[in-house]
Amino acid sequence: MRAASLGDLLKKPVVLNHSPLQVALFHANGRVFAIDNRCPHEGYPLVKGSVNSDCVLTCNWHNWKFRLEDGQCIIGGDNVRSYPTRLEGDDVWVDVSPPPLHETRQTILSGLNKAFLERDFGRICREIARLHFNGLDPKDALREAIAWSHDRQEPGAGDGHAYAGAADWMMLAETLGDDFERKLICFAESVDHMAFDSLRQPVFPYAGPGERFERNAFVAAVENEDRTRVEGMTSRALSAGLHWQDLEESFVAAAMAHYADFGHSVIYTSKIQELIKHLGDVVEPYVLLSHARQICYAMREDLIPEFRDYADILQALPEPALNPGDVVELALPFPCNLKEAFQWLRTHVASHPVTTVYNALLTALARNLLHYDTRFGTSFDRTVSDNASWLALTHGVTFASASRILCEKYPQYWRPALLQMACFVGRNSRYLDKQLDATPWRVADAASFLADAHEKLLDHGINEPIIAVHLVKTTMAVEAELPLATPTCQAALLASLNRFLHSPFKMKHSRRLARQAMTLVARDFADN
Repeated sequence: MRAASLGDLLKKPVVLNHSPLQVALFHANGRVFAIDNRCPHEGYPLVKGSVNSDCVLTCNWHNWKFRLEDGQCIIGGDNVRSYPTRLEGDDVWVDVSPPPLHETRQTILSGLNKAFLERDFGRICREIARLHFNGLDPKDALREAIAWSHDRQEPGAGDGHAYAGAADWMMLAETLGDDFERKLICFAESVDHMAFDSLRQPVFPYAGPGERFERNAFVAAVENEDRTRVEGMTSRALSAGLHWQDLEESFVAAAMAHYADFGHSVIYTSKIQELIKHLGDVVEPYVLLSHARQICYAMREDLIPEFRDYADILQALPEPALNPGDVVELALPFPCNLKEAFQWLRTHVASHPVTTVYNALLTALARNLLHYDTRFGTSFDRTVSDNASWLALTHGVTFASASRILCEKYPQYWRPALLQMACFVGRNSRYLDKQLDATPWRVADAASFLADAHEKLLDHGINEPIIAVHLVKTTMAVEAELPLATPTCQAALLASLNRFLHSPFKMKHSRRLARQAMTLVARDFADN
């Protein structure tokens, strides 16, 4: 289309408005150039920028620099689109027809990859928005981010919370209807967390297809921390056309085999189906291999002295009654130490339906979260064993919800699930403020409170993904359990979430870590 006269363009740059496009035209070194007028950084009009003798345009707002010939950004971040031009006499013509959609998609994903590698949250948001406004699927950003990050999980370090967290962000996004601004936040938070977890990490290759996947052999390989065998069986299963629904029970068996890793293995296992539902089978190979590695190296907490009786207690624990019946109110002592929690479970699992026992344990876990003593999260004069933050207390609730979801599919795992809930109840009893007045945290209107909670999640203001993901996963777990809980349990869940969401976090413990380092190193020197 005709954009300007050459005479006008020789006087000064010109803007062509062709909604929704704004195209800036420049004459430099005897040539005519056309690029997007809006700087992709913050939208400053590039037509007001400066052009040097090398046909490089500088945005005078933040000094980003672009080649006029092709729109490439040589200092800054995103590129801009360039447009073909031609002269017909004194008329300047610009071709504003869109490029093929597949080229647009590839350009956007290339930009997203650069933003991902630098963990540039602003550009992550912009590239996902470009997918949306070009009629492409913004969830492709998550699919690509999983592909870019799945093999950058250090063996022994696990797969972090990013993939499980993405499932929760997707669940939240699903409640937002056509409000793309809010959905964009959920998508960007997911990609940002994956970028954070893989930032500066080398590739840690997975084992290729090994022996045929067999349930008992897989569980035994996990037990033996035989990573090559675990990954090999998982890879072989995927190459043979098996899917998560074919392998899920085996992963559940391995995750539930021990009280391990603050419940992460169970939590992550429960989220895989949700993630696949939102993103499709294309993410299966990445997510399953990553989780196979994590579950193989999950920390065995039932090997530490505090839980040394776990295996014997599990062996003696009666099978819970699976007939639901009416859920009645039962209460554990408060606070409830490990010995008391185990005794309570032995007594009540034999005499009440599993739903009643689960509800009582969930109530106790919510009460623990509500009564967390924040001094454990702020003071510096404590031993390493007292490094207990808000996040540690949330695990009881999120583990409980994940266990309930899995046990409704596979009821044979209710015994270890209930026992591990009791472990969480007892282990956290030492970190409670027994004198806390919980009255200010009670929630009168659950629907209004949860709507406000969603708004807080969408603008949490926390740079550390590990904290942000605990906010969203705890909120989604509470929402999942509320419809099934008794009034007492509902009240405890809502009050605990209220206090958790609205309490400050100390995000760096400089003096605590320095003091603990001094203590540890000094002891080593004293021993010598």
